[in-house]
Amino acid sequence: MLQKRAQEKRRRGEDDQIYMDVLMDLGEEAGMSNGSNNSDSDSDILPLDNTPSEQPDEWGEEEEATEEEQLLYFQAKGTIHDFELKDYRTRKRKIIVDHDRWKSQMPELMEAYMDFCYRRRNGGPHKDEVKEKHFILIWSTFEHTAYEVPVYKSDRLNNISYIRSGYLPFNPLLNKSLVSLESVELYHTLFMRCPRLGIQPFIRALCDLQGIRFKNNLSVQFSSAYDLYISLVEGVRRLVLDALGRSTPNYRMLNTCPACQYEVVDEPGQPIRMMAAFDGNNSLKRVQRREPTEDGKTLGAVREKLDIRVGGGDYFLQPEQVDLWDEPSWGRWLDWVPSGKGAKNSCADRWANMNESKTARSFGCFEANGIFAGFCRHSFVLAFADMIRTGEQSKYILALLHHFMSACQEDRSRRGLPDEPIGSLGVGYDIACGMVDKIARSPLSHLAKEEKLQMLIGLLHGYAHNRLCQLSFLMLYIYGAGIEDLEVCERYFSQSNALAPVTRYMGRFRRHQAIASYAYHRDNFETYHNLSKFIYSNYKQALAILNRAKDTAKTLKSVGILDAQKVFSFLEEEKEYLESRQSTPVKETLLCSYYLALVKLSYCQERLQRSRQTFREGMGSLHDNRSSKDESLFLTEREMEKEQEMEAKLLGDIQSFEDWLGLRRDQRWQQGSTEWKEAEELVYMAKYQKSLDRLEGLIVARIFELSRMNISGTGYKMRQHIGHAMQKRSAAIQSALESYNEAAAQLTPPRKLLNWDDVLNYTYLSEFDFLRDSRSDVRDHIWARPAVREAMSELFKLMRAGEELDRLHIEIKRLVTYMKEEEEFIPAVVEEVQAHDPQLAYQIHRYAHERGRFNSVHYMRLDSIRKLKGFAQSDAHFFSAGIGIRRQIREGTSARNEGEQAREAGEEEDDDESEGEDEEAQADDLVEAVLGVANDTL
Repeated sequence: MLQKRAQEKRRRGEDDQIYMDVLMDLGEEAGMSNGSNNSDSDSDILPLDNTPSEQPDEWGEEEEATEEEQLLYFQAKGTIHDFELKDYRTRKRKIIVDHDRWKSQMPELMEAYMDFCYRRRNGGPHKDEVKEKHFILIWSTFEHTAYEVPVYKSDRLNNISYIRSGYLPFNPLLNKSLVSLESVELYHTLFMRCPRLGIQPFIRALCDLQGIRFKNNLSVQFSSAYDLYISLVEGVRRLVLDALGRSTPNYRMLNTCPACQYEVVDEPGQPIRMMAAFDGNNSLKRVQRREPTEDGKTLGAVREKLDIRVGGGDYFLQPEQVDLWDEPSWGRWLDWVPSGKGAKNSCADRWANMNESKTARSFGCFEANGIFAGFCRHSFVLAFADMIRTGEQSKYILALLHHFMSACQEDRSRRGLPDEPIGSLGVGYDIACGMVDKIARSPLSHLAKEEKLQMLIGLLHGYAHNRLCQLSFLMLYIYGAGIEDLEVCERYFSQSNALAPVTRYMGRFRRHQAIASYAYHRDNFETYHNLSKFIYSNYKQALAILNRAKDTAKTLKSVGILDAQKVFSFLEEEKEYLESRQSTPVKETLLCSYYLALVKLSYCQERLQRSRQTFREGMGSLHDNRSSKDESLFLTEREMEKEQEMEAKLLGDIQSFEDWLGLRRDQRWQQGSTEWKEAEELVYMAKYQKSLDRLEGLIVARIFELSRMNISGTGYKMRQHIGHAMQKRSAAIQSALESYNEAAAQLTPPRKLLNWDDVLNYTYLSEFDFLRDSRSDVRDHIWARPAVREAMSELFKLMRAGEELDRLHIEIKRLVTYMKEEEEFIPAVVEEVQAHDPQLAYQIHRYAHERGRFNSVHYMRLDSIRKLKGFAQSDAHFFSAGIGIRRQIREGTSARNEGEQAREAGEEEDDDESEGEDEEAQADDLVEAVLGVANDTL
């Protein structure tokens, strides 16, 4: 259409350069930059019409441009530099009016979409009378031809008629060609299963199937239709949630995981009521498009058009919510009282994201440097936040924690529950040790105390922390943590990273839309499907650990631990020992410096004596030969003067040290004295610790590289590069190992020598902390012996396994109750809605089927748990449904109120009183078994 208009103007001698530039921008070159979903990132341009030339032309040679052509012309012109904007004010106002008119039609379009879905399943024509029929170019999966499409009355833009017939317009305001709904649904389903599939490859595949030439503007057109499809799907989902009474703010986040959040009446409390994991992922970056510059080095002006659309639904926090938690913005919180800076964390040097000065900036070409995400322990998504122009900083986890904890607090208040929750909220984070002090100083501190926030470190990242951090935050030593590793984020990111090549060049809106759509699909079609598998695997693992209880008891007895309570005292001793080694005493530092100054003075005096002797000999030879000084004699004299200056400086330093240490001149240490030997031992220890630090650093890098070798999606070249680096790194480790053993042998008594196998078999790198001994031999402590430490680890695993079973029993009860009540509640709503809105009733049925299709699998897996070796039949009652405490009840339904639930719960308590007594007895037996395991009383 634009091309014909330009040709007509050229024939009249009115060469319109704007039209030609538009055709070049949006014609053959459109969408060639990448294979992503968004061929023209951040552009609000309505796609060009794709009607073939053989279609009837509606524009006469002398006909003036219609409103639709003006609309398309102005939108297309927006791709080049804006000029003479004042001449197009009327067109701009027209676009705004048409855009508002288009948005106002969305409710009718959603009704049309629901009508199509309902009739596709149940059949039957539409009731409305057909106004007219005309041929429209249709794109479908295997066809590309013109069809006769009926247009119904009272349809202003014909879009309602098209959607009722099963087609989506490429351009909702100027629809000359359509795409079948089945084709868009097919792409959406493929994209959810294979996020690497962009729109352009999909359109190319359709062109190949249909035997036609691919045109670049088809990607832009299909993107517009896909946006419309997502808007329809999300709009219909909101209608479904409204009908179910689940549309309150944060409902999805508070009810996404049945095992974690679907509470049951009279369930036992847990030390940790819920476990979540938070972490950042820098793979899902977004490039900000900019104008090219002359030098090619600096960043040009941003050339992205303003897009006011907001994508992502309730999955993403807005940047304004996150920026409130940047430390310079804490003063904006009224109830916050500033406090001093916290102490430096001992792990800060090991983690780059603990040093916010290093993460304050990012590469200039990236607007979003990735996402920061929160998950429950079963991998259901809680919330996302964009890391905008920064790396992983503390403001992101503070914002997500505030968002989640405040929602939990408001939910308890709305339901009339006690303000203080039962059990803590366990949050796993790779630098949890550094966040504790940050949270205590931030405006989040009050809410964190009320919600009983407990920061944890996952097992995968635990080995890179020092031992002191492990004793406070590692899951193995946390009461109530179970056998959970809390490395949910790493597993989720390994799958979601497939979105990276597709979303890298998308606009903000479409990037959020793609990530949120993927998260919704994964939650309902992957994570929920694997929920019972997670429970089964953990139950089986916990039983396997408990079945080794007798072996653990024998191991403890063999190392001399006859009382399990001693293990806890050992941990306290170890913690006190490591805390005492956090800093070197000032006097010890002075003694080492005084010793080194004496050594330097001794070497300096020896060199000075040799220089004087050489100078005397030279002067004597010069006097006998009665000749002038040669060059070598001048050099000797200069060296002697330099050594004299150094001697004077060292003497001054030594006198200062003697003043600090309270030593007289006649008390100066002599080589071989007792003080000299003790100080020499301290210096050797410093050398020993330095070599140990280097060895540990190389081992840390090695383990991270090994974990990287197994990441899904790592290319062949990357694996080869890592492999070569590993070979070089291993040589460096061998060299560091030799240096360590040399330094360890110089100590008195010699410290433990390490071989290659010892280094590679360390489970946690912080085991090196036991070698960091500066003032006493750590081997004197019982808890430092390798056999004792292994036995202690087995005992803690046994304790955590018992806690895991307790948690799994609650989760099983919640899951079974959730499935039963959903299977009762949603069909009742469907039956009620069916009478007045069958299309909406069908959508509610589809919503229930998203998760309901997996319920039979859950029942089968849960039933298989009861057949595992070691399963206690007294726990069988956890596999029957209870009474769920719904967070929201639909008005007008037959759902039971809290009074009825309480009465039923009271009746059940009367009926099962003896069963409750048995449970208490069983719990007491388990406690005695765990604490008395070392006495072999099992």
